[in-house]
Amino acid sequence: MSSRLLNSLSRLAGLALCAALLSPLPATAAPEGEVLVVAPVLRQHFDPTQIIATTDYLVNDLLFDGLLNNGPDGKYPALATSWKVSPDGKQIDFELRQNVKFHNGDAFTAEDVKFTYDTMLKEGNTHSYRKGFVDSIERIEVTGQHQVRLVLKTPWLGFFTASRYGLQPIVPKAYYEKVGAKGFHEKPVGTGPFKLHSLQAGEWTKYESNAEYWNKAPKVKYVKQQLVKEPFTRYAMLQKGEADIIAGLTGPLLDKIRTDKNVRIFSAKYSGTSALYFNVAKFPEAKDIKVRTAIGHAIDLKTIAQTVLKGVCEPSPGIFTPATFGYLPGFKPIPYDPAKAKALLKEAGVAPGKELTYSLHTESASLPNAPQVLEAIAGYLEAVGFKVTREPYDMAAWMQMMRGGKQPAVFYGTSAMPDDGGELLSGWYNSKAVWSSGNIADPDYDKIFQDQLAATDTKSRQQILQRFAKLEDERKRSVPLFWCGESFAVGPRLKDLKPAVGSPYHLKLESIELVKK
Repeated sequence: MSSRLLNSLSRLAGLALCAALLSPLPATAAPEGEVLVVAPVLRQHFDPTQIIATTDYLVNDLLFDGLLNNGPDGKYPALATSWKVSPDGKQIDFELRQNVKFHNGDAFTAEDVKFTYDTMLKEGNTHSYRKGFVDSIERIEVTGQHQVRLVLKTPWLGFFTASRYGLQPIVPKAYYEKVGAKGFHEKPVGTGPFKLHSLQAGEWTKYESNAEYWNKAPKVKYVKQQLVKEPFTRYAMLQKGEADIIAGLTGPLLDKIRTDKNVRIFSAKYSGTSALYFNVAKFPEAKDIKVRTAIGHAIDLKTIAQTVLKGVCEPSPGIFTPATFGYLPGFKPIPYDPAKAKALLKEAGVAPGKELTYSLHTESASLPNAPQVLEAIAGYLEAVGFKVTREPYDMAAWMQMMRGGKQPAVFYGTSAMPDDGGELLSGWYNSKAVWSSGNIADPDYDKIFQDQLAATDTKSRQQILQRFAKLEDERKRSVPLFWCGESFAVGPRLKDLKPAVGSPYHLKLESIELVKK
């Protein structure tokens, strides 16, 4: 996400509106064929007004559109064609795309946008990112059949840069009210490039092309997502021609696939970032920057990236990736230097044998091969004198532990789709941050967090977030680990794959095309 994001979006919005008004969509050949996507994760949650996790976009990207969508070049106008932000930043007027239909034939209007947002704002709604909407939106007003206004409590430029907001899928008001939440989950209706065709619970989901999709109909008739947890089984299916796209490529499997001349690898860069954080109640010595820096020096990130992650991830100098709004280049990762680590620990009064509790992940959307990576890090901590007690968590248990503020002394923090610096500050780097449970209590960080929320122009907000990047490089409240991408292997039946930047969940399957024999 570059500093020119909003200017680019505004320019694209104008172009999209002109195209919609002046040019009819070209005639396209009828879609044909079926494409099978095999992955270690299968989502079958079909109600985007109650998003559970970022992995829900594996479904949402096929069935729905947001006011913005995400693509290979970043976010672009979707159900909104243009918008205007008031001078004080507290009002956003959207012009909506006309002549768009939901899968059931209902026309898309401003009422559907208002209904979607109002549903999320209701007390008791379980949408994972509801808090951001509640904190920002005063009310939603319909100002015309294809015009909608967000009246805000505070400026909200993050709406355009954070995926969890601008990409929020829109549902049809009349149909949702008719069938209710349960009925909608069973038979979802959106405006997206595909419709739900059929499914086998916990095994596979099949989608059918939406011939009336506003942004050109898909070129394949069906897309099927199938759960296959064992990585080499996924690869065997690709080799046999049973699968066309496989996900979850790391370690030895990725090495093997790279030697296969019949398979191509495509990547969604900067789709995850990670760091180590500290529970200062259990590890008070971590209040000392010498201790935090020592832990950074103790870990050979470069070797882990090469041997365990096989180049899918790179050592990071900070939590902001080059695709994060607010990114500032020029920083360097903490170099591996175990002798320096031991010297700093000695200076800080941390004696060899210091006991640490430490979190292990059995899975992570932002860190491939998480168990092996985190075990390697534990080994490096032991090598400089710590006595490490490992606490393993699966994703559900990890989220429960984090939300309950029961983190071990040293804990792993993950962020999928880290496209907005303000959101990373919100989750991790302020005294009220949910995920770090207030363990990073820095008044300067709190002020920066509030300042970026109040910013009314993009350039100012970017500079404020870059101020945080500079401070964090100096203060090292966390130890950055990796910037990761997500790799996908594609078989010979497909021409190519163009996943969205910064996301492993927006594969843009409507653009894939079968090779003609």
